[in-house]
Amino acid sequence: MSRSISRKELFHNLLGGFREVGRRAAALPSARPERLVRPPGARLPDTDYLAACTGCEACVPACPPGAIFMASVGDETPRRVAVLDAERKPCFMCRDLPCIAACTPRALQPLAGPRTMRIGIAQISPLRCRTFREERCDLCIKVCPLPGEAIRAVNGRPIVAAQHCTGCGLCVMACPESPKAVQVFPERDLLPGVRLPIVPLR
Repeated sequence: MSRSISRKELFHNLLGGFREVGRRAAALPSARPERLVRPPGARLPDTDYLAACTGCEACVPACPPGAIFMASVGDETPRRVAVLDAERKPCFMCRDLPCIAACTPRALQPLAGPRTMRIGIAQISPLRCRTFREERCDLCIKVCPLPGEAIRAVNGRPIVAAQHCTGCGLCVMACPESPKAVQVFPERDLLPGVRLPIVPLR
């Protein structure tokens, strides 16, 4: 029988895999635009962030786990801005948020701390999550940096609390399903106030 792993072991294993991914990050193709979230502290509304980000790339090397990368956004006049993709690599919610400190154009605004960042919100698909098939799994809960707050177990199934979820995406990386049972919806695509996706994950 396999033993249950602790949150510390889970983080250690994930980080080990991320180091290798980070070495190859520059060679990876661009992710789907609808999946891209902005870095912590990104100006809202999104038009303000796009206007302020100069594409200087200073936040890219400032990100310790290498989660931030540059991608082309926009249809009529595409331009390169800093983004994250949880399926590529999540945000580790660094305590000092060095990406914000590196942003001299101030496209990323100062925050009180990583708990206050809102880059998106995770949503769990009942059609994909194995707990809805009466199978046991709690990896998304174990890896969540705000356990019991952002994601909690209700009747053995993970439930996301909109008021606490930062959109870091660690739950996405931990999800063993393919396609993923968890997706982070960008903050720009959420209903204002309630922070719910306009189009839910199926």
